[in-house]
Amino acid sequence: MFNNARKKLKKPLDQQHRELQDQAEAIPYVIDEHKRSGRWFKALVVRFIAGPMIRFQKRTLDKQRYGGTQGQKLKQAEQMKRHLEKRRQAMDFMQTQLAAQQKKAQKRNKAR
Repeated sequence: MFNNARKKLKKPLDQQHRELQDQAEAIPYVIDEHKRSGRWFKALVVRFIAGPMIRFQKRTLDKQRYGGTQGQKLKQAEQMKRHLEKRRQAMDFMQTQLAAQQKKAQKRNKAR
């Protein structure tokens, strides 16, 4: 009788834009992954249908969000923030890899 299901909230525009940027960057890698896995049809769909749609959405959001001088400043600030975040993630990844290798080395030395 009554539908008590809550309506799914939309993500903020800046978060949607960020996800589109990530998706647009990942398109070539997704296509390669599908090809390697033998899913050639999915690779074609991503390449000729989904990819251009994502790029178009990204372009329209870029125009809307980064227009004018304030937009250029915002774009530069976001790019720098993104760059620093990626660097931090890479450093964390390398530290975890190094720690894992050190643990393996310690185990090997104890066994001897």
